[in-house]
Amino acid sequence: VYKRQLVLPRRVAPATPGPEAVAAAAAALTLLQSRLKGPSWKVTRLSRKARHALRALGGVDPAAHPALAAPFAALMAHVVGPKAEGRLPVRHALGLLSQVDVAAFQRAAEMWKAAPAGSVPPGVAAARTLTDPELALRVTALLSERPDLRDGSEDAWTKRWATLKPHVEAHLSGAGHSLSAFVGGVDAGGDAHLSKRLARLGA
Repeated sequence: VYKRQLVLPRRVAPATPGPEAVAAAAAALTLLQSRLKGPSWKVTRLSRKARHALRALGGVDPAAHPALAAPFAALMAHVVGPKAEGRLPVRHALGLLSQVDVAAFQRAAEMWKAAPAGSVPPGVAAARTLTDPELALRVTALLSERPDLRDGSEDAWTKRWATLKPHVEAHLSGAGHSLSAFVGGVDAGGDAHLSKRLARLGA
């Protein structure tokens, strides 16, 4: 029986960024880091600007660009860093990671999982079950989203999950797991918003 090959849609359209685009993205990242102690609405707005600037680079690995490497790594560290220095909400960090090469997510996830237990973002451990880094990035990003905070809409979230779900189910099935077991195995850590997202995944 012929089985249709599942092809995961690209996250970012390919591009050949010039130095100006790279510099603009670096500036957006640096500005975001400098404002992490500010009001949440401003952090959200600057995160969105940085996301768009990174998207224009066509899915590069920030580590491959000297201008991007340090500010990007610094922002990822602020997800689990001291609160007094300003933290980057994990949903914003994953928004940035969704615009670049998956290698950046792998590095960030390892760093976050090595942080003290109390500062590891709930849901990040879900990536351990999904051994495919690309799927892990996309699922972790979906779990972190907060449509109630203008990060999108419930309809858009549902459409993205509908597109991704067959790929996740195929991956889990190939490893002898089920989607329901995966969802049940993620510790929400008392996070009501994560619990709601997990329920939506398993619905």
